[in-house]
Amino acid sequence: MARVVVKTEKNPLEVKPEGKSAWICRCGLSQNQPYCDGSHQRVADEPEDELFAYEDGKRERVAVVKK
Repeated sequence: MARVVVKTEKNPLEVKPEGKSAWICRCGLSQNQPYCDGSHQRVADEPEDELFAYEDGKRERVAVVKK
């Protein structure tokens, strides 16, 4: 069964286990999950009121979200 998971954050989360920084992916695009690999830079220009899907590195607008 496939799932659709919507991620709305555009930046990673810094955590400091044992005082050393680690960056956790919150955009969902990192190829190094759960760690950030910089992929969030691709979502920086996404409008807040639109929903996008990413497949094979390509972005496609799925819907306009009404608040």
